[in-house]
Amino acid sequence: MTLIDHFKIDFRPLLLATSVIMTLTIISCGSEDTSESQKISNESDAIVKTGTDTKSVSFEIGQELESKRDRFALLVLSNGKLIAAGGKEVGMQAQSGNFNRTVEMFDPIKNQWTFTGEMKEERMSPVLFELPDGNVMVIGGLSGARDPLISTEILDSNTGTFSMGPEMIRSHNEMGAVALNDGRFMVIGGSSYDETIGFQVALSKETEIFDPESGTWTEAAPMSEKRANHSALVLKDGKVLVIGGGKTDGPYLKSIEIYDPSTDTWKFGAEMTKGRVAHTATMLLDGRVLVVGGKGKLTLAEIYDPETDTWTLAGETNKSRGDHAALLLADGSVLVTGGIGYLAEAEIFDINTLTWRVAGSLNTGRIRPAMTRLTDGRVLIMAGVGKDGMLASVEMYQD
Repeated sequence: MTLIDHFKIDFRPLLLATSVIMTLTIISCGSEDTSESQKISNESDAIVKTGTDTKSVSFEIGQELESKRDRFALLVLSNGKLIAAGGKEVGMQAQSGNFNRTVEMFDPIKNQWTFTGEMKEERMSPVLFELPDGNVMVIGGLSGARDPLISTEILDSNTGTFSMGPEMIRSHNEMGAVALNDGRFMVIGGSSYDETIGFQVALSKETEIFDPESGTWTEAAPMSEKRANHSALVLKDGKVLVIGGGKTDGPYLKSIEIYDPSTDTWKFGAEMTKGRVAHTATMLLDGRVLVVGGKGKLTLAEIYDPETDTWTLAGETNKSRGDHAALLLADGSVLVTGGIGYLAEAEIFDINTLTWRVAGSLNTGRIRPAMTRLTDGRVLIMAGVGKDGMLASVEMYQD
């Protein structure tokens, strides 16, 4: 699923309790079911028209995280459990407040979050990678001293303890990251600390690949353009697509680049209509990629076809979105939640009609929520920032 994204990233197929689920209620012209209307007192619902049917889509309150988190890493493990690591727990500005070194695990059977330990270093915006032995590598991010990190850490899944892992070749924060089809893991661009000049640089084009078999990082070919806050995902042919990026205050890139792991080369693809940062990129069932939102009050969505190297307009969202979350649902539609402005209204994209519709409202509007789907079909929307600060709350949607 895509890491990560803050977390906007596609990692290893990033996954029974029935007490907390999203309910889907058919509204009829008959008498009102008062017991059902009382039942959803802690749910948020909205009327949605789909064809000739009218449905009430609800998001139900889920089990809270143990710690408030913003700009943290989230990963669904191969055993179906969910791991959340690092982030911020206090402070509204990007580099202010307290960073978090704790890690917690969600058990979908017990429907419970549990602290599993603490990392050696505080990390905001790290990325996670599940190793073949079931242990988890935590990579990069921003340190408590506000420097991009070169270090990695390994979580022992049996003991819940951390040890330092192999250092990257250079530091990376606000980077793209993907699990390649051959089992290696690639880190792409982001902000970095430049040792030659002695200070942090906002954008970089350098990339590197971790090989779990050798336990080493190897420098890969650099991108043609420097990027941070971009999106990255693996296409069906195994190539890596990188989209947009730029400084948070602009300018934002329209360009995309495609990496071929078999030749260690990059090439430009067709440009988007709009420059984008803090957007989402979601792989559709047919292998095309839906790009939504970004800073600058964008509503226009676009679809990239890697086979033809072309973009197609994909309608406009009802709300402009940036720092939101997007997720492919089982029926091929895409759910979008949250965003700048503490958005509560959720939307669903219909791939057949290229149209957007309101899909209910979250109980809590939030910026930078994390969203993922468990193996039992539940969609979790969690954490981020609300009007009153950092959030630990979780909401459920049954796909």
